[in-house]
Amino acid sequence: MKRSTIGRGTSAAPLASQAASAGLAALLALAAGNAAAATTGEWPAKPLRLILPAAPGGSSDPTARLLAEEMSKRLGQPIAVFNRPGAGGNVGMAEAARAEADGYTIVLSWTGPLATNMALYKAPGFDSQKDFSPITKVGCVPNIVAVNKDLPVQNLKDYIALSKSRPNGLTYGSTGTGSSWHIAGAMIQKEAGANLVHVPYTSPGTATTDLMSGQLESMLPLVIMMAPYVKDGRVKGLAVMSTTRSPVLPQVPSTRELGMPELVSDTCFALLTPAGVDKPIIDKLNAVANQVLTDPQVKARLEASGITVEGGTAEHLRDYIKTETTRQAEIVKAINAKAD
Repeated sequence: MKRSTIGRGTSAAPLASQAASAGLAALLALAAGNAAAATTGEWPAKPLRLILPAAPGGSSDPTARLLAEEMSKRLGQPIAVFNRPGAGGNVGMAEAARAEADGYTIVLSWTGPLATNMALYKAPGFDSQKDFSPITKVGCVPNIVAVNKDLPVQNLKDYIALSKSRPNGLTYGSTGTGSSWHIAGAMIQKEAGANLVHVPYTSPGTATTDLMSGQLESMLPLVIMMAPYVKDGRVKGLAVMSTTRSPVLPQVPSTRELGMPELVSDTCFALLTPAGVDKPIIDKLNAVANQVLTDPQVKARLEASGITVEGGTAEHLRDYIKTETTRQAEIVKAINAKAD
């Protein structure tokens, strides 16, 4: 009996070792299979997440959820939206930059975090050109030059001329230093020599109330915010700062058609992944995103929110980020703006 017991004991170790080796081999094979799936037609094999560097209920939230819903239908996997607000979008962008480059994390960002923040913040926590792989440019919402209805101007040239004629200039409100409203006003100062006085607000609602009451002479918000007030005559819309007219206010001319093509200020939305995602996955995400953006119903919903839909290649988005980062840095430097 002793011999039999010892025999069982001495043979158990090799068997356990063999079983452990087999188990490890199986795990390695599974891991290799999963890695291979990420670069083959098996991707996506699980749900994706879309990081939005903004708070729930904000102006970009419906866009993120619409894109997630429509891309999910075409990819055959759920896409959950994760809101990560903070520091002008830097918190969410930094989280997305650190995510695994496996194709299961995408981010919807915009001009602020992608371009302006690179100059506005000393340490944003990420590099928009190095830490991300572009998917596609979704589209842009232009700023609008909006003035109090009693201000004696009828067009953008009148507005610039009036500002120059007044020793104290004209006031314009914004939602804070480095905001798109602030940058738009700074651009008119830089490019057209307008004499404008920046008045930062903590609440866009308060700024709008002051504009309508006459306490504030002008402001340059995104066109979708001003559309109802321009339509009912409570505010005058002088120009949308874009190459084309906005679908939500087609009666307001663009700065380009007014002969001032250099005065383009907008917030452009874009889809990206962490850097290092395999090209076949980027190509598939790009194809799916463009299918969504060309869908007539989706396009109509985006245009109703003020977005002029673009789409296009990943290279087009890469070029935009590079060019816009340089342009925004020049404006931020000109107005000596710093957020930290």
